[in-house]
Amino acid sequence: MELVMATPKEQQNGLSNFYLIKNNSGEMVGRVNLVDIDKRNNIADIGFRIGAEYVEKGIGNQALKLLLKTNLSVKQIRGKTTTVNQASQKVLEKKDFKQVGIDNEEFEMNGQKLRFVHYLWG
Repeated sequence: MELVMATPKEQQNGLSNFYLIKNNSGEMVGRVNLVDIDKRNNIADIGFRIGAEYVEKGIGNQALKLLLKTNLSVKQIRGKTTTVNQASQKVLEKKDFKQVGIDNEEFEMNGQKLRFVHYLWG
């Protein structure tokens, strides 16, 4: 598995770093990105998405591990997921992201009441 950085034109003036996740056959299986990069405070938000047919195969864990080994432009990374997304929570926690809070405010998505869970790395 490898991470391939998207082209500079897609990087939004240094405020985002987008990486494509490719498997050993060169197929794109997902993406991971750092967005809202705050260079002054050395912090960014992380997002990742794995293709439906590749879910539950450890790809999120591998991609995050590779990302954290790159020459990061930040010292801290914020993560956010929902209370029902245990898969994303596990991926973050396995890579030393610490849960720092759960929103009090609920919202509804796909008929479920959810809250955001916040994480911090670094």
